[in-house]
Amino acid sequence: MNDLERRMRLARSRLYFVTDPVSEELLEAALRGGVDIVQLRAKDLSEDDLVAAADPFRRACERHGALFILNDRPDLVERCGADGVHVGQGDTGVDEARRIIGDDRLVGLSTHSREQMQETGSADYIGVGTIFATPTKPDNEAAGIELLRLARYAARLPWFAIGGIDQTNVAEVVAHGANGVAVVRAIRDAAEPEAAARALRAELPLTDAVVTDGTVCIPQIDWLRSTNGQAAPHVHAEHADVFFLLEGTLEFRAGDGTVRLPAGSCLAAPPLLVHGFRNPVEEDAHYLNLHVPGGWSRAPKGTSDTQGVERGQASVRPFLTAPGDGDRLSKPHRLAVIRVDLPEVALVDTYVDDGFEGPEYHVHLRHADCFHVLEGTLEFTLETGRVRAEAGTSVVVPPGVPHRFTPASPRARYLNVHAPGMGFLDYVRAADQGEKRPFDQYAVSLP
Repeated sequence: MNDLERRMRLARSRLYFVTDPVSEELLEAALRGGVDIVQLRAKDLSEDDLVAAADPFRRACERHGALFILNDRPDLVERCGADGVHVGQGDTGVDEARRIIGDDRLVGLSTHSREQMQETGSADYIGVGTIFATPTKPDNEAAGIELLRLARYAARLPWFAIGGIDQTNVAEVVAHGANGVAVVRAIRDAAEPEAAARALRAELPLTDAVVTDGTVCIPQIDWLRSTNGQAAPHVHAEHADVFFLLEGTLEFRAGDGTVRLPAGSCLAAPPLLVHGFRNPVEEDAHYLNLHVPGGWSRAPKGTSDTQGVERGQASVRPFLTAPGDGDRLSKPHRLAVIRVDLPEVALVDTYVDDGFEGPEYHVHLRHADCFHVLEGTLEFTLETGRVRAEAGTSVVVPPGVPHRFTPASPRARYLNVHAPGMGFLDYVRAADQGEKRPFDQYAVSLP
């Protein structure tokens, strides 16, 4: 794999198998069952013995397109043919590991607190634990589910919950926000490793693009399609809550004011903004409700970041646009109207005609790219082929999934949501002026 291929694979990874040297037969079974990453942990082996032990790991991972990671030996990554190295808090420093292995391979870091999750240096992903007590790390105190709640919003990189996770508790771990899980005994000691891996993988968040007229929940965004909902005034401590009204009317409490909004309106509540809503009329109200980052809708009752109005901050203001309102970015065949511009999420209301060529086939590594077709038709090119999205259809593209789109009707209008925002709007503004600005977008070859 090259640099981009490794990072694309990491973005879509959910199941991470950590193990000491085991048979190639066991590795094959685990990989057939859906393991995305395999880490070889063998601290007591000599250099030559570790290189020899790594060979079947490398071969098996190559056959299945999985990532092969070496534990705490950045100096041997090249000799072992590994895709990267994982270090702990007391091991080789992240930036030193990066210097040794270079920029084209991956560095993972173990973390145990909010501070460590946010001080990751040049790491590409993090492990979060120990969640439950485990004999493989007897000296590590189990932090419990609370650590997952922290990571759900504190982590800025792909992350894997680790520590005592198996089939009996993986659903609970995912409900509390885990992007993925790392396991040892749940696969290594299973009577049927392939079945064990497959059962774990089935519980984890999806990694493929979804074309739907309903709801999709991935770590980056809860994309909810709703009708006639209501909520008493409240705040979300750590995530943004966005509403786009498709049909009907909704009345909002937003900060210290109340506003009634018609179809085509958009309201974004940043973290700590007091907000609530209801349908004040008999006509049905249909709307998109986006929670960014995701995880709110899956959280067990009483464990989300939803809190009372007393936690609200008067200085936080809503991002509100009426139909047609918003800064305009125009170029031939495309008009983009900015409806939401927050660090957590960018939402653009876009009008195109059939002269709009759309972006090149590309991939995002750190954020989700989502669409809702309001008028006309868009045609998407995905790994699985081409698919047309008619008016009323949503397309949710997780990180690591290549895609492109073009209009498939004389005119089309669609919402484009980037979660998190990742500087997308600054990138578009610069591109419209003929300037290049770094952004989480990478061209890939068409399949």
